[in-house]
Amino acid sequence: MDFDLSNMDAADALQQSQQRMKALSTVREKMADLEGKGESADGRVRVTCTSQDPVAEIYIDPRAMRMGSQELAEAIREAARRARAHLNEQVEELTAQEFGDTVNPLGMLRDPERLKESLAEMQNMFQKASSDTQRMLDQLQRQLGIRIDTGR
Repeated sequence: MDFDLSNMDAADALQQSQQRMKALSTVREKMADLEGKGESADGRVRVTCTSQDPVAEIYIDPRAMRMGSQELAEAIREAARRARAHLNEQVEELTAQEFGDTVNPLGMLRDPERLKESLAEMQNMFQKASSDTQRMLDQLQRQLGIRIDTGR
């Protein structure tokens, strides 16, 4: 299900927005418990990363100390990349689980055009709601014979 604002009124949009904010909050809380784990091809270097710390733990097998500095550095980078990829996979699964068949915000971040369109739709919807509200207030004031000087 897309986040389609074209046929939605302000109350529905607000409710959907609140649900999405709750899901985002849940994702953020659960992300704190996730750990990405990766190791070098030979298994001598292992890295653990979290959403808060890109290198939360690092283990270097004593045998890895015999490697040249460039080779060791590459093994550390490889393990760190794999740990980050593992963490990203978990975050993807978590957001898919929390958002179900609604629009996953991570997917929107990867598609800037889609994000821009969605934001433009939201802006138009809120501008329309604001205009409708102002018209209703103006009509109500006329019907009640109330004149309020707003400086316009």
